[in-house]
Parts: sequence; C-alpha cells; structure tokens
Amino acid sequence: MLVGEPRTYQAVKSFLERQNLDFTEAEEQYCNKFSVRSGAHVAHVSVFNTGKIVVGGKDSQLKILLTQMKMGIESGESLPGQVLPFEIDKLPQTIKERVPECDPVIVRFIEEAIECFRSNALLASAFMLGAASEKAINMLVYTYAEAISEEKNKERFLTRINNRMISKKFEEFISSYKGCQNKPTDGVLSQDLEVIIGAMFQFCRVTRNEIGHPQIVPDLDRGVILANLGHFATYIERIHHLAAYFKSNGVKL
Repeated sequence: MLVGEPRTYQAVKSFLERQNLDFTEAEEQYCNKFSVRSGAHVAHVSVFNTGKIVVGGKDSQLKILLTQMKMGIESGESLPGQVLPFEIDKLPQTIKERVPECDPVIVRFIEEAIECFRSNALLASAFMLGAASEKAINMLVYTYAEAISEEKNKERFLTRINNRMISKKFEEFISSYKGCQNKPTDGVLSQDLEVIIGAMFQFCRVTRNEIGHPQIVPDLDRGVILANLGHFATYIERIHHLAAYFKSNGVKL
C-alpha cells in the first residue's frame, strides 16, 4: 500500500533503481520505508505522506548518496523518474565501468557536456552530447559493415555510407538491417535499435543540427538535456552490445 506522498515516493524509488541499489520497502505509520543495501552498508529512506524524506543509518558513502538524493528531490530539481543533477557527475565513470572499450573521445565529449550543463550553457551541452552520439553511431554503422559476411553486399553497403552525413549513414544502416537474416532475438537486445538507440540518436542529431546550423536560438529545456545526459550511459552500453553481437555473429543479408 502506498502511504508516502506519491510523487516523492516515485522519485525515491526511481533513483534507487537507476543506481542499481538493492532495496526492500515496507509500510510504516505515515510513511513508506526503503531499506537500502550496498555491500556491507545499510541505510534507510522514509517517505512520509507529507512528502518529507528522512534518511537514516550509520555514516557511510551509501548514506551520503541517499542524503544527496534527498536534497535534490526536496529542492525540486527533478520530476519523479528524472535524473537528479548530481547524478550526472558520475556519468563518465559509469560509462567507463559499463563499457571499458568505449572510445575516450566519447567520454571526453560527455565530460565537456556536463561542464557546460553545470554552467547553464545548454546549447553547448546539447552540442557536445550530439557529438558524442555521432561518434558512437558511426562506430556501430562501420562495425555492422565489417561484419557483413558476403563481400559484394559489404562493398555495396560501404559505397552507400562512405562520405555521407551521419543521418544518411544511419538511414542506410536501418534500411540494410531490416533485411538482416540473423538479427538478435533475445530479450532487450532485439528491441534496442529503434526503441532505445534510434530515439536517442535522433534527439541528439536534430538538437545538434539546430545549434550548429542556427536560424533562431533553439529553445532548449534544462530538464530534457538533463534527462538525456542521465540516459547516455545506457545508450552507449546498448550500442556496444549490439556492435558486439555483429562482431560475434556476423551479418547475413
């Protein structure tokens, strides 16, 4: 049963899930209490029906993290389910941990995007995010090309993508992929291309183009930029998982 204030409760739960923290929850008088564990450390977060958040437990890095969460939510910096501003500081390290082979150029652009966001330079932040996305998608497209098993098909595909803009490369990639005879079929990976990768790529590309070829100053929402920064580690991880599949299984057209 939901006892705590619904928006605050959802914001706390979403944060714990994004951080991949082990937690259980229980109903108590006037609140929902989350018991959170990280290694040997245990802390507690109580969400009251008034919206108040109380963090308890012995001093630890876990408790510090949860206190930062409390401060971010109570200050109104994020909507329920959205990334909190302090979370993006960990993004470069998260990318390195999830994707050790990630191109350092991508990581550097993300670091720059975060610095720009912190300075409220939203145009620059979105542009850096678009550059990092283009680098990753370019890698995916050429990994796919190299994995095409039949040489003639590979040459035809490379002819269609070489010296083209990234938007055209991605279009050709999607078109070719539809004819792939050995697409991944297991779980999330089979849906990644359009559901996660495609949507994120198009947002980053369109936003970057609006900034790089300006007619008017784009009206960028700080919350939208923050949310896309927050999801970037998952985006990069999914791109690399798909690229790894192509390398391991080849591409049959």
